[in-house]
Order: sequence, then C-alpha cells, then structure tokens
Amino acid sequence: KDDEQQREDFALTDYMDDDEGTSYKLKANNTSPDEERKEIPFSVGVSFQDMLESQLGMKELDDRQYQIALYLIGNLDDDGYLRRDLGSIVDDIAFSQNIETTEHELSELLKVIQEFEPSGIGARDLQECLLIQLKRKEVQNMIVELATEVVEKQMDEFSKKHYDKIAKKLEIDDELLKEVIQEILKLNPRPGNSMAD
Repeated sequence: KDDEQQREDFALTDYMDDDEGTSYKLKANNTSPDEERKEIPFSVGVSFQDMLESQLGMKELDDRQYQIALYLIGNLDDDGYLRRDLGSIVDDIAFSQNIETTEHELSELLKVIQEFEPSGIGARDLQECLLIQLKRKEVQNMIVELATEVVEKQMDEFSKKHYDKIAKKLEIDDELLKEVIQEILKLNPRPGNSMAD
C-alpha cells in the first residue's frame, strides 16, 4: 500500500512540475470568494448534477424542453430519485421559469433522463428504479426476465422476503429462485449515490 501511495504522490508531483503548478494557481485565483463558498457544501451534488446536465446536452431538445428537463434534474434527490409529484412540478415551472407545461410532457422528458447514466436515475420509486436497470441490461436472459417479473408484479412479496410465494407463482425451483434474487440484489437501489463513491 505504501508503495502505491508513493507512486501516486510521485505521479502527482510530476504532473505539477510539468505544469509548474500555474494552471492550478490560475484556477484558484480566478474564482471569487462567493463562488468558492457556494461550491464547498454542494461538491458531490454539483458533480452529479453536472454529469446529468452534460448528458442532457447531447440530446436533441429545443431550448424550452432543455429548460424543463434541467428543472427535473434539479429536482432529483441525492439518491437520484424524482420524489416530487409531477403536478406540483408543473406549477413550480410555471411560477419560477414562466414555462407552461403538462404532466404528460414532464413524463416524456423524464423518460429521456431515465436513459442517462447511472442506470436507474430519474425513477420515482424503488420499483421503477430497479425496472429501469433490468430493462437496460445488455444480456436479456431468462434470469433477467424472471427478475423483471418479480420486480414488476411481486415487489411486495420480494421486499417482505416471501420467497416461497414468489417461487410458487413463477413455478420455479429454489436454485433458480436464488439466481433471480441475486440478479435483483446486484441492482443499485440508490443510483445517485453511486456518483459520490
């Protein structure tokens, strides 16, 4: 571990020598005290928001749609969920952004955000979060299909660990059930948090 740390320090020193530290100093001097204060408490949130905003920039949206989607991103909590009711967001956007929209339009733009990384972002609850991740799996096999069915139709039994009921409904044996449960447990219930790690 010490060797690894030394190598990292060495690499960092190299980088700073090549650069003579100037770009770092310039960056530090160019930010006003106000900006610095704003960034400190929100450093994790900002990078998470920034990542989503940069993905939003790659979508073909007109300026109005972009502003609405940006507002939705701003309403995601630290876990990456949109826990607010779309109806109240319609009112908020009209009031704060002076943009008229509908729940349907918000829902369509939310689907765009749900295509972003990390997978599961923009979900309104745990069930939707897990379903987004399952549907985006590169390999769609029987295990993923069964896991999707469990999350879609038997989320209550799953959360209460009534695995026997699930096995009965799906008509599968314990071995297969174990694989299905493992598949679900591999998913990230808090995709926004994965950005902080």
